[in-house]
Amino acid sequence: MVDPDKNALSRVLNPLTLPDFMSQYWERETLHIERHDAGHFDHILRLTDIETLLSSRELLFPAVQLSRKRSPVAVEAYTDNSQRIVPSRLIEAYRQGATIVMSAAYQSLPALAEFRRVVQAELDLRCQTNLYLSPPGEQGFGAHYDSHDVFILQVQGSKTFNFYEGGVERPYSHEGFDATVHEPGELAESVTISAGDTLYIPRGVFHDAIACDEASLHITLGVYALTLRDALLEMVDVMTQSDPRYRSSVPEELWRTREARASIDSPGQSAEPLQDLLNCALEEHHWQTARTRLLNAISLDNAQDCTGTLSAAPVEWLPDTMIRIRAGAGLVAERRGARVSCRVPGQVLELADPMAEAFEQLLSCQVQPLSDWEALNADQKQALCEQLLQANIIAIVNDAPSENGII
Repeated sequence: MVDPDKNALSRVLNPLTLPDFMSQYWERETLHIERHDAGHFDHILRLTDIETLLSSRELLFPAVQLSRKRSPVAVEAYTDNSQRIVPSRLIEAYRQGATIVMSAAYQSLPALAEFRRVVQAELDLRCQTNLYLSPPGEQGFGAHYDSHDVFILQVQGSKTFNFYEGGVERPYSHEGFDATVHEPGELAESVTISAGDTLYIPRGVFHDAIACDEASLHITLGVYALTLRDALLEMVDVMTQSDPRYRSSVPEELWRTREARASIDSPGQSAEPLQDLLNCALEEHHWQTARTRLLNAISLDNAQDCTGTLSAAPVEWLPDTMIRIRAGAGLVAERRGARVSCRVPGQVLELADPMAEAFEQLLSCQVQPLSDWEALNADQKQALCEQLLQANIIAIVNDAPSENGII
């Protein structure tokens, strides 16, 4: 069942608003939202959804795997020679204390896919969803930290999360946990979450989790921060592409071995040629271009909402055809000069004036007849409507024909 109100992120954070959460907790501290509503996340996932998946789909390792801290389970114990999951073996290992892990579960479960699509569009950040089903009293993983921020959405049962001193302050996504390098410190806090609760854990915070006296099922919503480093690297790429100076070679005295050795022997002077070369200021348009690139990449990483696109009947575009912006389309539009960039999950549309102006008019009104696009001719109206309909941005309100049948 698809999330009915399209307001998936508020369901995760309620009663907090997104601005309050970002200003008070994001990247700062853990947060437990207690709800006393065991069915709060039932619209996204139920245990029976996993049973149906095991019964109807061919699943492969490592998309589905088992984890058990006290004694790891060999992959061969629950897969065949092609690493396909054998459900009966998987279930037996689960009954013996192993946690079932389903990575990127949104690729297999429609309601979870819709949830992930909406949250990613609302946050403008890359997201993923994994599932964890742990037997009563069992622990799937030892203490570790994640290199992305996580929201634990408890679906069934209860789980105790332990937080430890140490960890890494705001690790980059490539700075993953390594048990041979990173060790947890002293126990700092324990929090028990129940069905319907949300637990936020910033990246870099050491934690582990143990199921309580009943089976525990939770969704881990992983969110990948867009760091200042990401923005700077993108801005530098924009800047260096547009300025021919950066196509020059590194100064010979810094590159060739003999001259470089002499520079090292003369501290304070070796970087001067590079300082002269790099002595330029990042400008506003560098940031705007970089920002657009980054946001476009996040939109394209998302899954397109194709609901209704195959079943829709052909449309005869007439002057009194009423169109509207689809609710929950996850639409963001930004003007840059004579163009409007329109981002929706899975797609980025670039519209130039006068079509861009017509689209902005529709965004302002939300609902209008085609005859209101006075600046467009019939062919332009039809072309724009077809493009927006194909992207699942608009819906038809009334397609009754007019007297003359001309747009």
